[in-house]
Amino acid sequence: MMKIVSACEHYELLIDEGHDPMLDPPPLQAYMSRWDGHVFFEAADVENKSVLDVGIGTGRVAASILESGCRCLTGVDFSPKSLARAKLHLQSYPNVELIQADIHEFTRPNTFDIAYSVLTFLHMEDKEKALRNIHLSLKDQGAFVLSVSRDEEWLVYGSRKIQLYPLKVDEYICLFHSIGFHIESVKETESSFATIMKGIKTGIQGR
Repeated sequence: MMKIVSACEHYELLIDEGHDPMLDPPPLQAYMSRWDGHVFFEAADVENKSVLDVGIGTGRVAASILESGCRCLTGVDFSPKSLARAKLHLQSYPNVELIQADIHEFTRPNTFDIAYSVLTFLHMEDKEKALRNIHLSLKDQGAFVLSVSRDEEWLVYGSRKIQLYPLKVDEYICLFHSIGFHIESVKETESSFATIMKGIKTGIQGR
């Protein structure tokens, strides 16, 4: 029988079931990289910058960001078990801070040079509030890089279903503008699995 679970429950269960993207075999890691890849990392210019990872999970993308030379990285996630794995995988980096929090409730005003989120916004119903908190947490002229995938309204995984909240790219663009981001670039990944959007904080939040 199909069971409906929350996104947090789903990711907690994935850890219990032994699923950790940092431990995936090379073919599966290559598959997952289609949602970011060089288009994402070109947009996420992190060298010597303070970085916010929204939905860090077990640290798959964060490890590459840290290797790219960021000054410090703060990772936020709502799943305690995912964060425990991220702590384990990223323990060799002294410039990492991990916080259990929902981005709808997390702010650290005027702190970060750049923020990014990969495969996380699909779980957010109130995208406007999340974007406002990210906008508030960025320094002036700070950047937000978002990986936008093409999703249905439900994710079916084994015997469970997770509700998703997809938006089209043009709807994201309108939302970015309304909050106070200037859209610097919108590019599809090579595989067309996702669109990478980069917004720059240009002023006060929109109304």
